[in-house]
Amino acid sequence: MSPRTIVVFGSGPGIGNHVAAAFASHGFEHVILLARNAERLKSSDAGFVTSASPKAKVTTLRLDLADTASIPGVLEKIEEIAPEIEVVFFNAAVVQFTEGALSVSVETIETDFKVTNLALYSIAQWAVPRLTTLAAKSPTTKPSLLVTNSHLPWDPVPQLLSLSLVKAAQRNMVTSLSRAYGERGVHFGLITVQGIVSPEAKVVNPKNIAEKAWNFFEEGKNLEIVIKEE
Repeated sequence: MSPRTIVVFGSGPGIGNHVAAAFASHGFEHVILLARNAERLKSSDAGFVTSASPKAKVTTLRLDLADTASIPGVLEKIEEIAPEIEVVFFNAAVVQFTEGALSVSVETIETDFKVTNLALYSIAQWAVPRLTTLAAKSPTTKPSLLVTNSHLPWDPVPQLLSLSLVKAAQRNMVTSLSRAYGERGVHFGLITVQGIVSPEAKVVNPKNIAEKAWNFFEEGKNLEIVIKEE
């Protein structure tokens, strides 16, 4: 039997590595971490996951999601090291404040759409057929595509115009995928975080978000979980 495997696109100090560590501590045997900063992945993120679950195998791969042409080659590498994947967790986004709604450049918006939407779409094209195959083959598994989102789709911030745009499009995409493939045994989920994530936050701290993400995965029912400060 293949090891339970989660692939984290957009690992890093915060939600990414905490979710990876949570899944490892709850029995996932293989964790694949991807981000643009290869040095941090090896020196920090991998160790963080291992500290949570020493028995888990951790693999790191460099991937710049803004370079959409490079994504298929990296996905091929993932296939080589993990023929079966149970969970894809997409956590990539660019948070960049600007002075106003018209001060962000077209080039910035284009890059943000690549990172947050085009990359996710390419990954979904690759992952969903594999997840549906696993669902049919192994009914005891919980094939899932989970994506971090925010309140920005319905409450946009002018100084975060670009992020507001791409998060709205991302929410639409995940909802569409859920409607199209949810009945084939795959859980498509939005982990909607409202507020600034920090270790000091009462609710939207990385550890709490990760545990709620795990519970959301375990339940495997709803399209969305909302995590926000009270």
